[in-house]
Amino acid sequence: MAVRQWQPPPGYYWKVVVDPTRTGEEPGMFYGGHFRWSDIVLPSGCHREARRIPCPWPHGTVFENVKTGERVVIKRGKVVREKRHGQRAS
Repeated sequence: MAVRQWQPPPGYYWKVVVDPTRTGEEPGMFYGGHFRWSDIVLPSGCHREARRIPCPWPHGTVFENVKTGERVVIKRGKVVREKRHGQRAS
């Protein structure tokens, strides 16, 4: 019998690989979870309410795209693309 490997639902390509809420062997609140890009970034609307929404992710959370290997980190409430060797940050 063939074993089916679990796959995230379509669009849930961003996996938490570093979770600052993790302590010791405890998994933390987000570690290993899969999210959509729209779950990570805040709405970029031009109205004031969208700009006042605090970042829901703790500082230091790192997401990795399971298809491309690209990584982003949450720094002071902002989503920042991680630099790789030989690559410029965008």
